Amino acid sequence: MAIAEPSVAQVRVIGVRFRRAGRLYYYDPAGSDMSVGDYVIVMTSRGLMAARVVMAATEVNAADVRGELKPIERTASDIDLTSMTNYIDKETEAEQAFATAITSRGLPMQPVKAEYSFDGATLTLYFSSKEARIDTADLVTELATNYKTRVELRQIGPRERAAMRTGLGRCGREFCCATFLSELDTVSLRMATDQNLPLNPDKISGACGRLLCCLQYEHDGYVEAKLEAEPVSYTHLRAHETLRYRGFRGKRGKKKRGGGGGGGG
Repeated sequence: MAIAEPSVAQVRVIGVRFRRAGRLYYYDPAGSDMSVGDYVIVMTSRGLMAARVVMAATEVNAADVRGELKPIERTASDIDLTSMTNYIDKETEAEQAFATAITSRGLPMQPVKAEYSFDGATLTLYFSSKEARIDTADLVTELATNYKTRVELRQIGPRERAAMRTGLGRCGREFCCATFLSELDTVSLRMATDQNLPLNPDKISGACGRLLCCLQYEHDGYVEAKLEAEPVSYTHLRAHETLRYRGFRGKRGKKKRGGGGGGGG
């Protein structure tokens, strides 16, 4: 008698992102029919935000949904999209003002990026710093007064900084974390060792100063290849190296015959 497999609860969701390579978030489509590339207005911990649909409505396991599945508020209107575009254009100016305010106060922090919500209700300023705690109360008050909106400061680490600022990696392509790598997984020195890479920080570190994220791409393949490869004994390896060395010496050390050298006859 066949044993019936337990049914897995399914929920209907859409997948959205708030940034180009940001984390994927699930929301309840609430009966709306949306396509990839559309914008929706959703509720977040920071209030209403505009997000881009990157996964059309589909069924997923309920266990894959983190926390409460919130419904979308609405599909973004033309007015919402125009407002979002206008505030994106103002982010560079806000970032420059943020940098100036930091410099004038001599605070140990570096500005990274300024982000407005689609309606301008919130201005989020990202910064990096080696200090764990910085008194920014006066800075927030000044910026909120100047921009007449709610201002939030968020400290981020080196990897997040690289993802937001982007740039070109040693491969000549734009940073993975800024284009498609939405989840920043743990990268260990063991990954470099397993791939026989030199343990030189300049060779295996990215622009963020941390280990290259791409070390994880081929790591599993190297591990599997090593397990399947035939073991080579130390004696055989030394003998092979000796033969190569002798062959090299033989070619370089061969003397020419006749016609050489001066000499009295």
